[in-house]
Amino acid sequence: MKNIKYTEILKRNRLLATTVAGPACRIGVLSNIVVNQLGEVLEYCLRSRGINATVEFGNYDNITQDAARLSDCNVVIVFWEIADALDGFHANSHYMPEPMLIEIKQRLRNEIDLTLSALRSTSLVLFNAFTALPFTADELRASSLDDMACDLTGYVRQQSSPNVLMIETDRIIAATGLAAAVDWRQYQMAHSLYAIDFYKAYATHVTPAIASLMGKARKVLVLDCDNTLWGGVLGEDGEDGIQIGGDTPSGRAFQQVQAIVKGLQKDGVILALCSKNNPEDVETVLQHHPNMVLRDTDFAVRRVNWEDKAGNLMAIAAELNLGLDSLVFLDDSEFELGLVRAELPMVYCVKVPTALTEYAATIRQMRALFFSLSQSAEDRQKTRMYQQAAARRQAETAFTSLEDYLRSLHLQITIMTGQDVPLQRAAQLTQKTNQFNVTTRRYTETDISRFIDSPVHQVIAFSVADRFGDYGIVGLAIIELDQTAGRARLDTFLMSCRVLGRNVETAFFQFLRTSLGARGINTLEAEFFPTTKNAQVASLFEQFGFELTDQNEPGGRRHYVLDPTRAPKTQIDYIEVKAP
Repeated sequence: MKNIKYTEILKRNRLLATTVAGPACRIGVLSNIVVNQLGEVLEYCLRSRGINATVEFGNYDNITQDAARLSDCNVVIVFWEIADALDGFHANSHYMPEPMLIEIKQRLRNEIDLTLSALRSTSLVLFNAFTALPFTADELRASSLDDMACDLTGYVRQQSSPNVLMIETDRIIAATGLAAAVDWRQYQMAHSLYAIDFYKAYATHVTPAIASLMGKARKVLVLDCDNTLWGGVLGEDGEDGIQIGGDTPSGRAFQQVQAIVKGLQKDGVILALCSKNNPEDVETVLQHHPNMVLRDTDFAVRRVNWEDKAGNLMAIAAELNLGLDSLVFLDDSEFELGLVRAELPMVYCVKVPTALTEYAATIRQMRALFFSLSQSAEDRQKTRMYQQAAARRQAETAFTSLEDYLRSLHLQITIMTGQDVPLQRAAQLTQKTNQFNVTTRRYTETDISRFIDSPVHQVIAFSVADRFGDYGIVGLAIIELDQTAGRARLDTFLMSCRVLGRNVETAFFQFLRTSLGARGINTLEAEFFPTTKNAQVASLFEQFGFELTDQNEPGGRRHYVLDPTRAPKTQIDYIEVKAP
């Protein structure tokens, strides 16, 4: 977006407004300066990622009062400029007596407390770190304005809850360049400090956080081998001739890239190989080359053959049971990337730069595609879990009956409720689960915590294990209760694709049905919100015995009802359910 003119952004954004569908994402902006140009830029950036976003602004310099009014937005952004803490503060602060500065600081702290309190229930708050950089960049010593900005930023960090993500404003200014980021003419005339280049950089910077909240983060990095993982062509140069590590600049570049990718894998990004090569040769390099950072155990899936890469990418997505829009493909060949873009436009393609000196920077920028608001213990185990899944598929071939195979797994479900539910993983499941998800409601750790503390909600998660290993925490239900009336509503019912095809969802629902019936609930309501990805659960409630009550809602939504005390119970005797 850096090179797109503002007028072109306006044009494209209006076109996207008529074509992008899906759950609405309301973004509120609170500010003590004029930032209205951000609106269309951020909408365009998000709509380009398939997010149905709309931006609305609070009144100028009315942050604390408008915080409550905009708190029901999915995201609230706070532009609180220290230079405009009061009229002329950027100039007057240099000669103000210390007691007056302390008084101003305390007033601002009180206003921060009120603002954060009002936004406590907002799913995601992007709070810009206070900065004095536009006004103090040329100074050799920290000014009183710098000190105030540093103090208040630290105060926000101390006071904020998990729903607040601090945005490092100085980084965005530095990336844009101070001269391009600030519009002094508009600041003097209309308290509009930032130029359009800043807003473009800002929108790009915060989009990954909003994309994560809305379930749009990428999950899989697929890598070519020759001139991508290492320099040279393995089939021609041999294992000893490829460039990786050592004393050459190109070898060091490839090794640095592998180290960055290894960090992504540690954070939960799934790695896969897609290369036209002899599989035995690649395996030898992965296992034995002394300078390799990435090894064979780091890759969940490998498609090393002479088939076309578009077909291999489809096979990788199918094996991982993920959509193609979860994939990022890294290759050095413009021909191969062009083929993938033409046949699989939902795959995000990245080309290895011609100048290897820029390669590591390209990969660092690419990390934003995988940004996750919540990270869990399961993230660090993903590769191992997918490798276990491959072992399960291999074992399945020995059985002629699916039920016999499932019995052989010795499946076990462990239920977690209330405070035992891990906030990070529960939030992550709502943000990332698209296929087996009946409502696709997205929640943050703060939202999950609020549900757990609520007397009228119940949060239930479950993990699954079998004889091959632990799948981790893979399912979640959020139930709204009205025990006085004997009614409950299923707000969220989802499950990771890792355990599909094992009847785990049926066993879990039978647990829910039994526990609700025991609590005197005789009416359980449920909803199905269709999306482009959750067709596989379109008839789930019918399978569970629910009665369809309304299918004429906007967007094809359907409403169901069930009496848990009378619903037929499906016996699945090969799954053990362990409840507290």
